[in-house]
Amino acid sequence: MKALVFSDVHGEMDAVRELMHAAAHSDCELGLFCGDIVRGVARGREWTAYHEEDREPEFCLPEIRKERAEDYALYAEFYSCLRPSPFPIYGVPGNMDAPEGRYLTCSLSEHGGVSPLEVVHRSLARCGEYVISGLGGQLTEADRSEFLVLQFPCWEALHHFRLFEFIEGPRIMVLHTPPIGEVVDRDRGGHKGSQVVNELIHTCRPKVAVCGHAHDAQGSEMIASTFVVNPGALKSGHYAIVDLDKLEAELLTL
Repeated sequence: MKALVFSDVHGEMDAVRELMHAAAHSDCELGLFCGDIVRGVARGREWTAYHEEDREPEFCLPEIRKERAEDYALYAEFYSCLRPSPFPIYGVPGNMDAPEGRYLTCSLSEHGGVSPLEVVHRSLARCGEYVISGLGGQLTEADRSEFLVLQFPCWEALHHFRLFEFIEGPRIMVLHTPPIGEVVDRDRGGHKGSQVVNELIHTCRPKVAVCGHAHDAQGSEMIASTFVVNPGALKSGHYAIVDLDKLEAELLTL
């Protein structure tokens, strides 16, 4: 079974349309999306500023209120772009897909219809013999945030992935945050991964884990017994096709 894996759209919907055209001519049977649909520039700027300035965050800045309409428009366009997909797509939010409630509202019901994306953030799904579960956002040791950016602490991630214990089958873990590795978290000369993800991999032992966040880290590697794939940023045209049975990744560019 092959999966189309993509991540980090950041508002570039023409890339999503082109990817769906490629999907129609592929032999994939499912899609896996690792988050970051919207841009979230104003929210991200305020998140950085209040940390650097050691102050309380301001949630009601004019630019943040204005960005709300852009978010809703981008979510609607994203799901419209996915509708022609010839196979089911399973996904999680990225750290910029905040607030969490806005992401979930748009993902679960789009204009009163059924979303073409099945959300596996805090949930489970089955595709063939595979059991799929995910947790989006940035996974951290202790920080938690739901409005400006999405962050979830280690204890919450470990608690969520206990879901894998209840259904038998090879496991696929869908994440936004990469583990610390040799390839899949390398970005601008440094590491962008989290040791929390390494702990999840060692604890849950998924057959495959997919991730994003590190835009320049398109690649794959084995971490413990798990095949980990970062498809790269779709906003730059990067994606991957993963053979889930053979544990092979074809790294592609639109």
